[in-house]
Amino acid sequence: MASQDEIAVYQAFDAYDFESDSAFQLGLQSIEFSREDTKVLEEAKIFYYSRRITPIDQDKYMAWKLATSSKNDKEAPPSASFAEIVGMIARGETIPGIRQIPDELSQLKPSTSTSVAPRKPWEQDDSK
Repeated sequence: MASQDEIAVYQAFDAYDFESDSAFQLGLQSIEFSREDTKVLEEAKIFYYSRRITPIDQDKYMAWKLATSSKNDKEAPPSASFAEIVGMIARGETIPGIRQIPDELSQLKPSTSTSVAPRKPWEQDDSK
């Protein structure tokens, strides 16, 4: 059983925004792995968090995560089958878990380019 301090550290780790941490993203680029390989990604996150923020025991964290996720899995509603989703669409119902994306372009003024276009290989430099 994890102590309250450990649970607080684990919850802070789970809530940490690794996607916006530029140092983590830079380090992640140096690791050769598939983005679908969640085990390597999780180990990289634990390593980074342990070095930069608060040390975490990986085995204890994984045990805590497994124990808490099994509780949350029981509470999660079952996912809909393909036929159920087709039926919901046919009836005009909203599908849970789908976010709405507006069908309009951004109203912001587009930015103008400030960089010079690169020269093509066939373009000659007239200053020579």
